[in-house]
Amino acid sequence: MFQHALVPLGIQVPMGVALAVLCAGRRLHRALWVNHRYRFTTWRWGGAVLALLLMGAVLTLAMPT
Repeated sequence: MFQHALVPLGIQVPMGVALAVLCAGRRLHRALWVNHRYRFTTWRWGGAVLALLLMGAVLTLAMPT
């Protein structure tokens, strides 16, 4: 969303993306390796999301430019 802003935002966009990736990495680590009770749910939904992302990537590559 920030990359499509009408005004230049400078360093704030890459810093925001880096912060979001860092937070997502911490949450993923906690869900998969620390919180053993929710490991099944994380893998179940993570597999579904991964399958959708993979299908989107295949469709993107299959589209002629």
